[in-house]
Amino acid sequence: MMQDPVQVENSFQQNSDQEQLLDSRELQLEKGINPTIGAHVSLQSTGSGRVEHITYTRRWYILAIFALLNLVQCVGWNTWGPIADTSKLVFNWTDGDIALLTNWGPITYVLTGLLFSWVLDTKGLRVSVVIAAVLLFLGLGIRCLPVGINNTKWTANVGQIFIGIASPVLNGAPTILSAAWFPPHQRTTATAVSTTFIYLGFAVSFLIGPQIVTDIGTANGTNIDPGNKSDGLFDCETSLDPGVRQHHFNQIMLLIYIECGLGAILALCTLVYYPAKPSTPPSASAATSRESFKKGAFHLAKNRQFWLISLAYSISTGVYSSWSTQLDTLFQHTDGVNQDTVGWIGFYANIAGCLAGLFFARFVDHFGGIMKRVLLLLAVFATCSSLWCLLLSMKYIPFHIAFLYVSCISLGFFISGTVPIYFEITVEGMYPIAEGITTMALTLMNNMMGLVFLVPPLFPGIGVTWMNWVVLASASLPIVMLLLYRERYNRLKRDEEDTCSVNADIQGT
Repeated sequence: MMQDPVQVENSFQQNSDQEQLLDSRELQLEKGINPTIGAHVSLQSTGSGRVEHITYTRRWYILAIFALLNLVQCVGWNTWGPIADTSKLVFNWTDGDIALLTNWGPITYVLTGLLFSWVLDTKGLRVSVVIAAVLLFLGLGIRCLPVGINNTKWTANVGQIFIGIASPVLNGAPTILSAAWFPPHQRTTATAVSTTFIYLGFAVSFLIGPQIVTDIGTANGTNIDPGNKSDGLFDCETSLDPGVRQHHFNQIMLLIYIECGLGAILALCTLVYYPAKPSTPPSASAATSRESFKKGAFHLAKNRQFWLISLAYSISTGVYSSWSTQLDTLFQHTDGVNQDTVGWIGFYANIAGCLAGLFFARFVDHFGGIMKRVLLLLAVFATCSSLWCLLLSMKYIPFHIAFLYVSCISLGFFISGTVPIYFEITVEGMYPIAEGITTMALTLMNNMMGLVFLVPPLFPGIGVTWMNWVVLASASLPIVMLLLYRERYNRLKRDEEDTCSVNADIQGT
């Protein structure tokens, strides 16, 4: 009996697809890839035929090491803020000394950001991450040198410089990693894991700092106000009992040793195994060549839409990140608020930011095409939280410690939750400009904003009252910029155009 021509054609197409899949299995075996561990394969069409795209299980290891490096780098950078009270008394430091240690992060980022953007674009992910991990370990290790109490300022500053130099790669490569290793429906989530671990690092620093380094409430039976250190009239060598001073110095060194140990483990992991990209890309856009570094940077600088979205991101997150490192100084004269209180506020605020980043990233991954609307909603709520915090700090409304907790934590939730979405919406709109160039430009501007925010505290007599007003302005301005931004998904469109309906689950490492 004659078969229907359509059925014959469908049967031929099905057999062709099966043969293609079998050929891909044989190809994996020829490459030495063991087909026993789960990996997802999709066949995507191109002009000349079908090309397979594979997602490897090992991508989660790559992401985990990178995320942990971000965490430890952030813990190292924010070592001194949560223990500012004790550090000022033990080392005879001022508010300016603490601010300078924090400032080395954005200073080194601004100075080396373009260099490491080029390294990422030309040398690849492995070389860049190994360099960053080694620099981070060196910075953490220099702070451990046994130079004594009176010389710790020098090792602390040099160490902070190296820790800061490690940050451009770690802060700028999340979108490169997610594009190289993850399929389109997981990219924003992967970016969120990398970026939220930065805020988890903030949270950990606020938790372990005050827990290991205790607050000096009294010495020799006399109340000591670290806030008086800013006038330079307090002398810890004569006012602090030597035993008390040595005890708290040992606590600070213990904290630094722990951070150095974590950095050493992660540096070793990257040296042993950290591939730049999988042998087979996870998507069509991952296999597509990007514009050169020079051409991409030139096009980015001329793009008005990039400036809108990058300013919205850098103003809000850059100012907030620097503001959060100064919480101890901001509330040092507030009744019922001490170093431990600020530590817990910082911890909960950054944990909230981590959860927000992961939740909203997964949300936009699932629904797609709604990044701008989510960012607008978060910006409105962040403005409300920053206004509440300002009114509390200025005593315009009745102050209660619970209100301070809620306002600061909610502010961290709404601002930190925007970070992975800002990264992804920008690289989507700027594609085919390389993700590393786009993200590095974003984070470079972020650090410039943070640096500008931290410069005034270096000068005596400036005070800190203005900080909360600036945070309010930085939370509200992005609303206007987001309304003007034209949302585009160039990279996702490229993947969707080439996606073929043939999907199969095979095993691979």
